[in-house]
Amino acid sequence: MKIFITGGTGFVGSYVVDDLERDFQIIMPVRNRSKAGKRTDNVKIIDFSEKLSDPIKKYKPDVVINLLGILNENRKKGITFEKVHVRFVEEIVKGAVEAGVKKIIHLSALGADINSKSMYAKTKAEGEEIIKNSGIDYVILRPSIILGKGQKLFEDLKKFSVLTPVIFAPTGKVQPVHIEDVVEMIRLSVEYAGLKNTVIELCGNRIVSYKELFEFALSYIGKKRIVIQMPSSFFWAMLPVFKLFPDPPVTEDQLYLLEKDNVCSGELPTQRDFLGKVRNPFKI
Repeated sequence: MKIFITGGTGFVGSYVVDDLERDFQIIMPVRNRSKAGKRTDNVKIIDFSEKLSDPIKKYKPDVVINLLGILNENRKKGITFEKVHVRFVEEIVKGAVEAGVKKIIHLSALGADINSKSMYAKTKAEGEEIIKNSGIDYVILRPSIILGKGQKLFEDLKKFSVLTPVIFAPTGKVQPVHIEDVVEMIRLSVEYAGLKNTVIELCGNRIVSYKELFEFALSYIGKKRIVIQMPSSFFWAMLPVFKLFPDPPVTEDQLYLLEKDNVCSGELPTQRDFLGKVRNPFKI
């Protein structure tokens, strides 16, 4: 089986490629070949093109796995939620339709909502609709925050812990999922033809506060810092200061996201329905 994987050098993508390259032929477009790492002969590295339909039509994969996504925009570089979550998905679907792709596996996000004030959540939902309307079999995965080695949260807290003895956490709840649950669901979606045309939420077995999540992350990276939970009004008031940072700790879009808890809805299937288990995301 031939699989076309976008976002293969990212946090989730590196785990997915590590898992699938043992058994499948993979085509992986990358912007920076050095980030692809050492790969087996089963992986063909190609240069990334924003016109993603072209390489899909050229290589005619059986399955496309789309892992492209951004947490923050960089408008100076032309990197926007609209471009990555919508326009790239349109390109993928266009190529997949013309190439006769059998299935698209798409990594979306918990809380994807066409009516959200957050452009991240709104564009994630728009990308889902494009795939649902493609006429191609699909599996859409909506994970909560994914925990595993290489998670950006760990690097962010390591960076900010150097600057301050106190870390501020927003109010709200989150239900992290283990990276291996995500990888196993993607493999199952590849291998099992009967798993199709469904949206699956991916959450762990514990709902925690952001304060608890930050405390776990600090412990994981070996940093002792005080974590104080603050209301959303604090973060809104601090937004002008945060914007002065090259990589802001919180953005306006993220504050809109935080208006809702990042937990499974109970209205859609989860990985437990397919794997029969849920890993503890805090054991990584």
